[in-house]
Amino acid sequence: MKFEIQQEELQKALDLVVNVVPTKTPMPILTSVLMEVEDGKLTLSATNLENSIITSTDQLAVKTPGKVAVPAGKLVPFVRSLRPGKVTISTKGQDLQVVGGKTRLTEKTMKADEYPALKPLTEKNGVEVDGRLLVEMINDTSYAVSRDETRPALMGILWEIRADALSLVATDAHRLALSRRAMDWDVSGDKDLVVRTTGLRHLPRIVGGMEDSEEGTRPVTMFISDNQLSFRSGSTILHVQIIDGPFPDYHAVIPSDNDKDLTVDKGALIQAVRRVSITADRMSSQIRLGIESGRMELSARGTDGSQSEDELEIAYDGEAMEIGFNYTYLLDILKNIRTETVMLSLRDAQSAALIKPVDESGEDTGVLCLLMPLRLAGD
Repeated sequence: MKFEIQQEELQKALDLVVNVVPTKTPMPILTSVLMEVEDGKLTLSATNLENSIITSTDQLAVKTPGKVAVPAGKLVPFVRSLRPGKVTISTKGQDLQVVGGKTRLTEKTMKADEYPALKPLTEKNGVEVDGRLLVEMINDTSYAVSRDETRPALMGILWEIRADALSLVATDAHRLALSRRAMDWDVSGDKDLVVRTTGLRHLPRIVGGMEDSEEGTRPVTMFISDNQLSFRSGSTILHVQIIDGPFPDYHAVIPSDNDKDLTVDKGALIQAVRRVSITADRMSSQIRLGIESGRMELSARGTDGSQSEDELEIAYDGEAMEIGFNYTYLLDILKNIRTETVMLSLRDAQSAALIKPVDESGEDTGVLCLLMPLRLAGD
């Protein structure tokens, strides 16, 4: 195998695939990037058996086609370190040689035939969707997934695929994030999939590298199979594993009778929570919100006797009440809301709170966050 390629083009392709290469694995071949040169095209593939990325480019000069598995640990940082310009890659026996100017790397390769075969896409199963919309929905929800490996379904994001809508849901049993959008797409039959979050987090980088279409979208083709959800964006394909359920019935925990609605500036609330959290108990991470007409008082008390207080102006004219939250979870929600104003819908100190973005137009954004309260210290 031998070809010439610009350093920028090679680095861009490697940067797309290398993030799924595992650093520790019982299968050494997975620490490699599969490099194939055929029909005037370079294709790079990487997988950790749960998620896979394949990308290709025809911006190269092929001297000799071939296929080789190259350990990523040295290849990728070496290519990143090269000056812009032409890079020549060639193989001789079991060695791969990368030459840029007067800089050279020689690395032992692995057997390409031992690299896991990646499942091809079936074109008839594809449905087109705006990639930026998918990225927004993933960002709306991914922060709320569980890290509890004993409940694998909660480590994924639920995709509720309908003929006219798409909903993404994530929860760790303390908080829940829901993002729902109306869709105009050719989907037949209802499908509920729990999709591995670690794989979905690669999609923003892939979509971010695309150029806008004439319609101002970044079209991605989505493919659904029995065990994976796949996305094709330009010359890049992402395969993400589907996790066996069941996912909990999230509809049952979303309250419908929270009757105390208040709106507040998101940025001001974030800063106030950060200030008072300095004295919060490190075990419970609890802060207390005291709510009354026109104002919110935030406070936290530490086990060492330290305490802090702050006050915000809010839009609220209901009954006075107090409620406690884990400040880390509250900040996670607020930081992932894109609007400048948020609405908190409450009922009492023991009931789940709903937090929603407030759009300037007043329209429903399709995003809903739920946060379970903490029992107030001293109650």
